[in-house]
Amino acid sequence: SSGINAEYGEIRQNNYQGVLSALGVNFMIRKMLAIKSSRLITFANNNMVVSSLSIHKENVIPLDGEEFESENFGKGSKSRAEIGQDGSVKVTTNLPNGKTVVSVREIDEDDRLVLTLTVGDVKGTRTYQRA
Repeated sequence: SSGINAEYGEIRQNNYQGVLSALGVNFMIRKMLAIKSSRLITFANNNMVVSSLSIHKENVIPLDGEEFESENFGKGSKSRAEIGQDGSVKVTTNLPNGKTVVSVREIDEDDRLVLTLTVGDVKGTRTYQRA
């Protein structure tokens, strides 16, 4: 997992607006969230720390398989993270409204960070290049 430690700048989005819409996010918030961003990803104390450099927000994802409250989706959202054998990090979040979001962060063959978000049958990606 430590190979993923780096700063990444967003280079592409594919159907991210569709994912946000499937979650019920209103139009103005969707537009704000779709602004290209930079992320700093580090691993420390069995946690993956994802820092959004554009909005100065940090999301700590415990990698021990324990359930945790996800700050990304608001109060009452319960998440669980798993590390794949390929080093990817999968986070499943159950929202209070009954919807489930699955987000997978992985490094592709071109050394880019790819975040794939799935809500029901709607899938979107955000792709980041190492800075």
